[in-house]
Amino acid sequence: MPDDSLTYPETIPPRLRYRFCPLCRTALSRKILAEDGIARVCCSGCGWVHYPGNSLGVGIVIRVGDGLVALLPPGEPTEAPAALPGGHVECGESPEAAAVREAREETGLDVEVIRCLGWYYESRADYPGPMATFMFETRAKGGVLKGGQEGTVRVYPLDRFPAISPRRGGSRRTMRAFLESLEPRAFRMEEVEG
Repeated sequence: MPDDSLTYPETIPPRLRYRFCPLCRTALSRKILAEDGIARVCCSGCGWVHYPGNSLGVGIVIRVGDGLVALLPPGEPTEAPAALPGGHVECGESPEAAAVREAREETGLDVEVIRCLGWYYESRADYPGPMATFMFETRAKGGVLKGGQEGTVRVYPLDRFPAISPRRGGSRRTMRAFLESLEPRAFRMEEVEG
């Protein structure tokens, strides 16, 4: 029988809360195994230790000529209807490769990565769990612009890009990082003074 006292931190998604060893099927327990003092879920039968990882994601700005690609997902507010392409990094896939793949899946465009705009981490208890998201600026180099499951897609000049939905936090962060990368950073005395 599994240890009924076996608990997982809230940030571990339910799909990763093992009760039995995936290798030998022995009931799992939680123990401190190293000097780091972290109690880890482990198997007393074969020695397997559970190291759940953070999810990885990508947010993507796609340049097409002088414009940017917007997703227009169904059900978003009319005053803020937009989102940016993005999604999960698959196991064994680099974030750059995931950005290229997700751009193709969601917009029909073949893109090349221009640069990484940064990354951010969210500790979350809901799906997909804790996630580090890499934000990329890309440029379309081929393909045919078309919508899909995420909604319709359109290209807008930057000064007429529609507002991003408040329900699309990752898209908002990615757009903010892109816009900040375009503006020269203002010199501030408090940074110099300390």
